[in-house]
Amino acid sequence: MNIVSRVSAIAAGLLALSAAPALANPFPPTVWQCLRNDQVTVLANEKTEDVGTRFLVRTSTGDLKADCLVEQRPTDVVIGGGDDSAYYYIALAKTFLILDAGTGPDRGLAIFNLPSAKPVFEGGYSVQGNCSPTAGCESDEFTIGENGVTFWREVKDKATAKNCKDYAKFMKTTGSAAIEEKSLFRFSTQKIESLKDRRCVQQQ
Repeated sequence: MNIVSRVSAIAAGLLALSAAPALANPFPPTVWQCLRNDQVTVLANEKTEDVGTRFLVRTSTGDLKADCLVEQRPTDVVIGGGDDSAYYYIALAKTFLILDAGTGPDRGLAIFNLPSAKPVFEGGYSVQGNCSPTAGCESDEFTIGENGVTFWREVKDKATAKNCKDYAKFMKTTGSAAIEEKSLFRFSTQKIESLKDRRCVQQQ
């Protein structure tokens, strides 16, 4: 799915109209990435003072160069600017900025509605295998489609020997496990829908 147009931009404000991959922190601190569609524009830059990426959100106009100009405007909304957040880009889909969140091995998923940057979902998730969403990889574990984001969401149910077949092994190796449910974050309603399937995964 072609989620968004991508433009690399240099911090001085000069635009380089070349493709940039959707990786977690793929660029040095002096380089920005412009993520844009017809509705919203997002400028992304790796934080130098802390971990994660800072995002500047603005409404798109008909002027690509102006939209991607690297400057913080009074009307820009900032996501991930503080030292209490560590976000990494996954995708810009319609008006939703989809981010990986966290600093440890157990990951969180954060979804913001733009351009207001209102958080509409944040919770634990995991991807089994080597197909990382922050590298632009989609699989049965994590997909972004026309209707929304399908992923494995951590639920509140506590993992036990009764509902987790590998519970003993997980407790022996890391001492932690979680129950996940396959879920859909639907763009049209901005709500989570259960897709019924559940699994138990090891955590750190």
